[in-house]
Amino acid sequence: MLFKLAWRNIWRNKRRTFITLAMIQFAVVLATFMSAFRYGILDAQVENVVGGYQGYGAINDTSFVNEPNIENIVPFNDSIKHYLNEKPDIKAYSPRILGVGMMTCGEKFKITKITGIEPRLEDSLTHLSSFVVRGRLMNQSGEVVLGSRLSKRLKADLDSVVFVTGMGYHGNTANMLLKVVGIINLSNLEEDKRLAFITLDEAREGFALYEGVNQIVLGFNNNSDAISIVRELKDDFELPTQVYSWSELNESLYMLVQVNDAANVIISSILYFVISFGLFGTILMMLSERKREFGMLIAIGMKKSKLAYVVYFENLLMGITGTGIGFLIAIPLVYYFHETPIDLTGQMADDIEKYGFEPTISTSMSLLMFLGQALAVLSITLIFSLYSIFRIRSMNAIKAMHE
Repeated sequence: MLFKLAWRNIWRNKRRTFITLAMIQFAVVLATFMSAFRYGILDAQVENVVGGYQGYGAINDTSFVNEPNIENIVPFNDSIKHYLNEKPDIKAYSPRILGVGMMTCGEKFKITKITGIEPRLEDSLTHLSSFVVRGRLMNQSGEVVLGSRLSKRLKADLDSVVFVTGMGYHGNTANMLLKVVGIINLSNLEEDKRLAFITLDEAREGFALYEGVNQIVLGFNNNSDAISIVRELKDDFELPTQVYSWSELNESLYMLVQVNDAANVIISSILYFVISFGLFGTILMMLSERKREFGMLIAIGMKKSKLAYVVYFENLLMGITGTGIGFLIAIPLVYYFHETPIDLTGQMADDIEKYGFEPTISTSMSLLMFLGQALAVLSITLIFSLYSIFRIRSMNAIKAMHE
């Protein structure tokens, strides 16, 4: 009965109702839109560094974390393959041999990270073929794929021949003569400047590493849960071979994420503080306009408690309705900027590229983010609506009717 009465009261003054609904909708859209951009920037930072090449998890020798060189190896045999294939949380994996050498093309030379991979497994993990801008991925020994910025520095193009010399496993000398068959454009600009990919067999021969690999990079069905998944997988390994999450392999990036999370909390708090004033002002306006109405209802015998509950239910219904409409408005707006990122230009773009990130801004499409902002605005509305109960229960009917 009280809900029915509250619903009818809402539509007795459509102007006031639409103003209240508009305020709630605006609050939901604004909070969601700003949060989507903040989390989108954060997700892009992690994706650029972790998703494109590093991976969300990896199996390494314990010494590899502090000293990532070719001497630190882990087994990659049938037992490990069976384990990785049987784990439901692991979506893909890729073994890698990681070497460093001087790459020369004509008169140009550059210290380069030489990464030996199995193209099929690597493509299933990082979708490496989608980054190819010219040529193709290597499919046999003697072929190499270069990052686009590395190829420009070396002035190496398709069919160019490059020579690599460096230090192999256990002090062996690595010498490789390779033909460029592909150019890739990696999202992590720093990696794009120094990465070259060869086949795993070529890396074994060139670096004299015939057993094991340096790293097995992992991808998960839900990469956002990578840290918790890795925590569960750690119990399956014995030292010195261990599984690590991206947060352990890239502590600087993880610290940046933590700092950004703290900044997001502060910014969200300020935003909710501003929204709270708007919502509270709307509730005060409603109470002021209806003071005479409330006084008359109390004077003819309606209990203050029932009247207070009716008004609270009115705010509840408007809060749910306004939040729902705002939620529906926010989804296509956020989706548009998710699919159409904003390209940064000028000095800002140059500064961002120096840190290895793409100079674009896009929004996050996390469902939890949408629900979190909608529920936060609804909660603020309902909390401030409690003020209406206090005002009505302390109201003097005669004084209210005279005012």
